[in-house]
Amino acid sequence: MQRKEINIQTSKETIIDLTAEEVAAKEAKEVEVQAKQNHYTTKRREEYPTWQDQLDDIYHNGIDGWKVTIKAIKDANPKV
Repeated sequence: MQRKEINIQTSKETIIDLTAEEVAAKEAKEVEVQAKQNHYTTKRREEYPTWQDQLDDIYHNGIDGWKVTIKAIKDANPKV
């Protein structure tokens, strides 16, 4: 795995090979970010009403009522 560095004074690009430790750290960070992202999306997906129930909510409570329902779910499961 490599990274590109650019000297902002000369605009010269340099390709640098990452060490095994740097690669492992980068992969671990990516796994951690993905796990956090999957956590909130999974939790939200589980808590959202079905689309049929959401349409029923809109019919009975209007868009503003529906927004309150959805916002509560998003607030309980914030993005990373």
